[in-house]
Order: sequence, then structure tokens, then C-alpha cells
Amino acid sequence: MVLEHFHLQASPFREEIDPGNFYPGGGREEVVEKLVGELTGGHLLVKLIGAEGSGKSLLCRVVADRLQESAEVVLLDDPVGSFSELLRILCLDLGLAPDLEEDALIPGLREAIDRCRQEGRRVVVILDNAERIFLATLERLLKFLCEVEEEGGLSVLLSGRPALETNLEQLTLYCTGVELSAGYTLPPFDRAQTGEYLASRLKAAGLAEERREEIFSAEAVDKIHAASSGNPRMINILAEEALEKSCSDKSFMVLLEHVGAEQPGGEDRGRVLPGAGDLGRRLLRPRVYLGAGAVLLVLLLALFFFRDRGNPNSPAIPRDEGAGLAGRPAADGTPVRTAAGSKASVAARREVPAKVSEHAEDAGPAKAAGLATRTTVEPEQKKEERRPVAEQRRDGERLFEERLRASATWLAGAYRGEYTVQLMMLSSDQAARRIKELLVKDEYYAIRDKLHILRKQTTPPTLFVFYGTFPTMDAARQARNQMPVFLRRHHPYALSIADALTKTED
Repeated sequence: MVLEHFHLQASPFREEIDPGNFYPGGGREEVVEKLVGELTGGHLLVKLIGAEGSGKSLLCRVVADRLQESAEVVLLDDPVGSFSELLRILCLDLGLAPDLEEDALIPGLREAIDRCRQEGRRVVVILDNAERIFLATLERLLKFLCEVEEEGGLSVLLSGRPALETNLEQLTLYCTGVELSAGYTLPPFDRAQTGEYLASRLKAAGLAEERREEIFSAEAVDKIHAASSGNPRMINILAEEALEKSCSDKSFMVLLEHVGAEQPGGEDRGRVLPGAGDLGRRLLRPRVYLGAGAVLLVLLLALFFFRDRGNPNSPAIPRDEGAGLAGRPAADGTPVRTAAGSKASVAARREVPAKVSEHAEDAGPAKAAGLATRTTVEPEQKKEERRPVAEQRRDGERLFEERLRASATWLAGAYRGEYTVQLMMLSSDQAARRIKELLVKDEYYAIRDKLHILRKQTTPPTLFVFYGTFPTMDAARQARNQMPVFLRRHHPYALSIADALTKTED
């Protein structure tokens, strides 16, 4: 309704991290240019600091995109784990075999860096949410950077909240060989930049240029800036709800009364402003009521469960010994909860590499070793002739329709409380054809049961491809970090299935 009412092609303030929605104002373009220059110019370590919701993750993706032509980029959005786990992911992304022994990880990574250097490409590692890296892991990473400093060929960008600075300060005495002060801090938007940002997002959503200054009144922009304190994520939240209220009032302009800024307990759906707590406790959207209904259903089931436990004739319910919640402290001291015990976590980490190895038996020596391959432009007929016979026999149309049908359970709301990983978003007249071509390829065919495809009715058509369903965000992020190279090249990221469904709403 909102899109139709304001003549938009896409939701302008969605929370998806999309480099196409990058706003260069507020010093962001300057920071990106300096980061790209320093990472390609030989700086060993650079840091990017910003408050939650300031746009760090978006900047990381913009930097990664701009470095693709000149460097070998590895982007990790949740690098929590041991130093060995971090090394294994880096080795995997750089094309090394997934089954390296632990004592071969550092030599293997050095070899990969040296190979890239000989090809004239620098290895750039971008670690987003770096404040969550364990101190022990961070210390070993910095010491590794000291060891490879003379050889060159490697640069690291650490992006995180202010807690990252605190963690680095604790290591200054132990890692004197690395300059820890170089970096940039993202400031909040001022009032003028807030207005420009709103206009830029409306432009990206397809609004005609002559109407961009008409949607948000000056008073509405003032209130959005004051309520958000110039924080981009809060601006998105406030602006999205203001558009919805304006649409409900049949107004073609967002007015002052359409912008809510109530404290918790007010009438404006429990909004929490910056400074009132973590941005994770932000405004409650309508779909929260669906979650409340799900909680009520779980409570009713639990009631029946405990009633039946007193019945001696009730069948015993097996207990999953691997399930449970294990707390572990993040680097900033915040407890992080994982969705499995230690044995289950190890099994989850090993699951994807094992599948890669099984598939690699039929994919030739290069793919079995996990080496990245480069393709050249060839005529379509020659490409078809070069394709393996098995790929030529597969029906891409049938596979495409299968994955669409398999995603129907998402649309029915069965998995709204779970999480997934977005692999790609294609918006073109050839989007469906491109996905059908991918599905018949050996590597995608082997994981087809984990792929979900959702459509959005836009012009041109938009298709989203997601990977798997996971019980927690941590589990989804771990799966993303353990993905094989051919999937990680798309720079996937974890999100809730509810947010994935929101992307497809008209």
C-alpha cells in the first residue's frame, strides 16, 4: 500500500544492507575513499569505529565492492570464534582445501597471501562487528600481522562499536609492532544531512526527482533528526513508520504528527530512542503480535506437556542431549548465547566442509582442492559444450519451480521465528534465467534442498535467494562463516526470516 500510495518501486527505508543505497554525505564517501586508499596502499591495520546503527556494515560492503578489482577481499560479518577458526575461514575463502590440519593453517595462509602478491593483488580482510572478537583471538591476530609485516601483501580492516577501541587499548602493551591508532570514526548526521539522506533513500526507491523534497515536510525532518540523534538506523525506523502513518491518513506528505518519538510505555508502539538503551530494543512492529501469538501457542503446548508427564501411560519424550544454550562472553563483556552445546557446535562447523569434500570428488582436481576458478567470456554454444553432461541433463526450469514451492512454508508463516542467510538479490528481466542456470551447476545442485527463492513484484522483476533455516541468529552467522567459497563470493549475510519476507512485500 505504501509503495503504491507514494509511487515507489521498493521500500526506501528497509534495513537490508544494500550498497546501492549508500549515502555519500555525512563524511561517508570521504571515509570510504580513505579506507580504500590505505588498504591498497600497504597499511597493515585500519579501524572503523561507530555507534550501533551508524552504518559501519554498509561501509564495509561498499569498501569490499570497490576493492574487488584490485585486491582479494575476505569479508566476515561475525568473526566470533578461536584464532584457528578464523584462520580456517580465511584459508577457505582464499581457495585452500577445507580439511587443512590446524598446524598447516598459518603456513597455508602465508602461501595464499604470497600467491596473491605474486599476481599483483593484495589480500584485504574486513572484519565487521570486530568488538565481538575474543581478546585472545584478537591478540593472536595482531601478532600474526606483526609476523607478516615485512613480507607484505596483507591488510586488515577492523570495524566495530567503541568497545573495539577499548579491546585494542588492552593489547597495546603486547602488540607493539602494529599501529593501533590509525582509523576513522563515523559521526551522526546533522539536520541538513538527515534531510539529504531521506531524499537519497527515496531516490533509490524510484521516487521521481521533482517529488523527493515534497514527501517529508521540514517539520517532520526536524523531528526525525531530533528523535534519532542523527543515527541512520533510527532515521530509517522513524521514516518508515512515518510513511505508513501518512499513507493511512491518505496524505501525500509526511507531516509532524506522522513522526512518532514516544518513550517506552507511550502510545507510539513502545519506541525506544537512542540513549534509552541498546538499539536492539527498538520500536515494536506490528508483526511482533504474531510472535506473541506464537509464544502463547508454545505456552499451551508446554501446559499439555507437563500435564501428560504426570500420566504414567504417556509415552516418554526423548531429550536432545546436544541441544541447549551455552553462554559465552564477547570481547566487550556482553554475554553471547549460542544455539547448541560444544559438541553440536563442532559438528555444525564441520558439516559444510564435509559436503564440499564429497561434492569435490566429481568436480575435478581444481575444485576438490577448493581453488577458485576464473571464467572467460565465450559464445553460448561453446559454453554449453563445455558444461558437464550431468549439468546439461538437469532441468533448470523444474528446479526453479521446486525451490519456489519449497519456500511456500515461509510465506505461510511457519518459520517466522527463525533465521536464514541471504545469498543474493537479482533485479532484472534475466533474473529467473540466471538462477535457473545456477541451479543446474554441480555446486548449487548439491545444496539445492537448502535454497529458498522468493519473488517480489517489481519492474524489472526481483528475486531473492536464501540459504537454509536456522534457530538463532548466531547459528545463521556461523553457517555463513562456514560456507564454501562459491557461495561466500556473493557476500551473504544472516537475517531473520521475518525480515526476509518483508523484502518481498509490495
